[in-house]
Amino acid sequence: MRDIITVTKKEIKAFFGDKAILLQMFLLPFIIVFGYGMLMTSMMNSQKESAEQLDKPVVAYSINAPEEFSDALSALKITPASDNDIEKYKKQVKDKETDLLIVFPDDFKMSEPGADQLSNVDIYYNSEKSNSMELFSKTSAVFTTMQPRTFSYNEDADTDYDLFDSASMVRKMLGGIIPLMVFMAVYLVCMNLAANSIAGDKEKGFLNTLLVTPIKRGNLAAGKSLSILIVAIIASCSAFIGMAVSMPQLAKSMELTEGTQYSIAEYMILFGAVVTGAFVLVALLLIFSTLAKDVKQATTLSPILLFVIMIPSLMSSTEGFSESIEKLGTTNYLIPVWNSVKMIQDVIKIDYTTSNVCTMIAVNIAAAVLGVFIVGTLFKREKIVNG
Repeated sequence: MRDIITVTKKEIKAFFGDKAILLQMFLLPFIIVFGYGMLMTSMMNSQKESAEQLDKPVVAYSINAPEEFSDALSALKITPASDNDIEKYKKQVKDKETDLLIVFPDDFKMSEPGADQLSNVDIYYNSEKSNSMELFSKTSAVFTTMQPRTFSYNEDADTDYDLFDSASMVRKMLGGIIPLMVFMAVYLVCMNLAANSIAGDKEKGFLNTLLVTPIKRGNLAAGKSLSILIVAIIASCSAFIGMAVSMPQLAKSMELTEGTQYSIAEYMILFGAVVTGAFVLVALLLIFSTLAKDVKQATTLSPILLFVIMIPSLMSSTEGFSESIEKLGTTNYLIPVWNSVKMIQDVIKIDYTTSNVCTMIAVNIAAAVLGVFIVGTLFKREKIVNG
């Protein structure tokens, strides 16, 4: 145990003695996660500002409109034309200078249901112009309600008939973004350190010196692994803080705060998911580093892990794939790293269970311990290279 602590202290001292590595550990994950969150927030705000700028005043006219239509047309901001030159106004609609033109026939009348002849109202619009198309849809809806009917529907102004859960949509969107950015930030920090810790020592020839020391190879591997795990905890804390700070801002930019407020317990679960998932990532990176001959080979192999994070995270944001993932049930939490991604999504959507949280933590810790054991086994087989 003393040898493990000695090796760990030596590695940690080397990390903390390098200002560049310190910045990577403490600031890079926070900057990536928080920066991406603020970028998304800025994009959302810019889209809203652009939409407001594009929302120009309605320019629309009516010709020969009967008195009973005056209130409805006024509500739509459709004003009576100054003259009856239909062709002039049609040209304006075609040229996108005017949004809409409504022409009532001179002999317009409201007929009873089943009448042989009905008065036709001509509504001219330009589908290339968003304002024109939107106004046409609104006008069509208003005219439909004014037609003779045998029954009515959705007329209670105090009732919200649209049961779409906008809070659920935002939580699902955040669930597809946040885990990806958090683990990518932790991965970027640990990848280089893990690669240099073992493969780097091989490349420099320093590993030969370590292998001939009285320290058992298993203890040497455990010490190096423990040092990178400590780095993973620091990087995870940094990424977690970035996530905790950016999530409310991102939700606010989407004009939704309901359903995106989380308790201390939920933030603790998020932290546990990030840290234990990072442990597994580190164990896998160390295995790659031990198998590799040099740093270049180690860093070439390690990006494979990104697919483990990226693909499931992005797939879960798609309706068809998310349904298939949900059907897996508890199996989701038996897959190392992916279970952390899934748990973060569950907590963001406020749809998690204590048993799944415990399963995730236990599986990830077991996988990390197994990974370190594999690194130790590979160290025992490592040959001393002369020259």
